[in-house]
Amino acid sequence: MNRKRKLKGMTLIEVVISIAVYAVIGLLLTEVMSLVNATMKATNQLNRRLSYEAKFADNLLLSDGSRAFDSTAVSITLSSPPGAAHAFTLTANGSEYMTDTQNMTRAENNLIINENTNYRFMVFTKTPAGAPVPSEFFYLDLTIDGGVDSSNPITKIIVDATGAPRGDGIYANNEETGALYTTQVLTDQSKHTAPASDGTAVNYIGLESVVSGNRLLHLAIPATQGGAALVNRTNHDLGVRGQIIVKIFRTVKDKGGTGYNWYKDEDARLIKKAYDALNPAVPADKAVLDTLDSNHFPSEACLTLDFVLSAPNPNTGTMSYFDGVEYTWNPTVAANEAGYLQAGVSAGHN
Repeated sequence: MNRKRKLKGMTLIEVVISIAVYAVIGLLLTEVMSLVNATMKATNQLNRRLSYEAKFADNLLLSDGSRAFDSTAVSITLSSPPGAAHAFTLTANGSEYMTDTQNMTRAENNLIINENTNYRFMVFTKTPAGAPVPSEFFYLDLTIDGGVDSSNPITKIIVDATGAPRGDGIYANNEETGALYTTQVLTDQSKHTAPASDGTAVNYIGLESVVSGNRLLHLAIPATQGGAALVNRTNHDLGVRGQIIVKIFRTVKDKGGTGYNWYKDEDARLIKKAYDALNPAVPADKAVLDTLDSNHFPSEACLTLDFVLSAPNPNTGTMSYFDGVEYTWNPTVAANEAGYLQAGVSAGHN
């Protein structure tokens, strides 16, 4: 018994749609592959061009041998952030060059995406600078923040400059000429004269009128010798540092409120008895004795003022020189607390 089967074929519309779909897919594939091929060719062309131009940029050549490269003036400024402890502003001027060399054969110009896609490099103007020159003096200032008034004035100051960098001392307060003193004792000589054993006497007119908010000392410390910068005697590659010790004297009061002064002989003899038993061989005793004057009268403050004359610049390797520093003394604060003695930012130059 024969069976008849019906075979279902595609209708004309289905054939047309299928052809259209295949045509679209084929077109997309063609476009994608064409784009990929063009991108690969453009990338290869760009790599060859930049590889050719790299030798000019890497060697900072300003032309390709036949024509100068296009250039544009540039200026770059570097500044410290607002509020930085050490402020600076550096400006560098130069030119930016574009290695638009024409010597390379460009057979595929139609694939160049951007004619200005070339290596660029910058050349900065180098200004020859002379050797760093130190200042003749380093200025050490000491100001009073608070706690000193006319009811209990400062009557004597001993300045110990044995730690001065040159070793031969410093000039008298507010002076930059004359004799150098390794130890000087400052008093208003119209009122009081210190013992000769305290140091070389220096007249400080108006000392007892200096109150809080005023500058107490302005010391000029020699920073050169024979016109040349001082150098570290141990290692010339290191900078030069120094130290000045300042002892400040006012009226000393006991627990009962009785006042004692260094310029009264009887007061000095009474106070001296309290310190005669101290042994300088004992470190703790020596630390106390170092704060006294030659008559064993105690200073209200014994301030150690450290400073830096010069230091190697870690960025350039050259020596940087400093011009001065200001210390602020606040006698209302305990000696072991922050704020008792504060150093300002040193001003310097290369």
